[in-house]
Amino acid sequence: MELADGVVRLRRFRPEDAPAVARACDDPETARFIPGMPTPYTEDDARAYLRRCERVWNVGGHRPFAIVPGDGEELLGAMEVRLGEVGSIGYWVAAAARNRGVATRAVRLLSRWALIEGGVERLELTTHPDNVASQRVAEKAGFTREGLLRSHLRFRDGRRDSVLFSLLPTDL
Repeated sequence: MELADGVVRLRRFRPEDAPAVARACDDPETARFIPGMPTPYTEDDARAYLRRCERVWNVGGHRPFAIVPGDGEELLGAMEVRLGEVGSIGYWVAAAARNRGVATRAVRLLSRWALIEGGVERLELTTHPDNVASQRVAEKAGFTREGLLRSHLRFRDGRRDSVLFSLLPTDL
């Protein structure tokens, strides 16, 4: 399964993505906002992540995707949707691809698919309260900010809050 809008394409991960995943994830800003991300992030970590992506593909509605250019294979980031009556979506973007609209386009593309074809009736996206860029992505992709989830996720330094956003089929 692939989704594309002409600028970005979402495809399944491939084993040869491991070096690019390792480079992208060995970034302090990425690790800062993703719970459980190893630091430093190695190619072994990337290979384990790719094995997990393959193992969970469509198990319990999980669909992890590589974000690549519409006309190429350069890894720009990753995203995952979890399908269900209430679904969720998350993503990271490599440092070199940030501030280019990649995340917004990818979130719009996958959100639309989840709500129209994936059977999701409510799609949720959470961000770290300090991750203003990710909050802007959510809003540009049409999500509505709903509030703060206190002590929502466990991080290396303890529990942290999350900002909750939602998207409904009627928002499209």
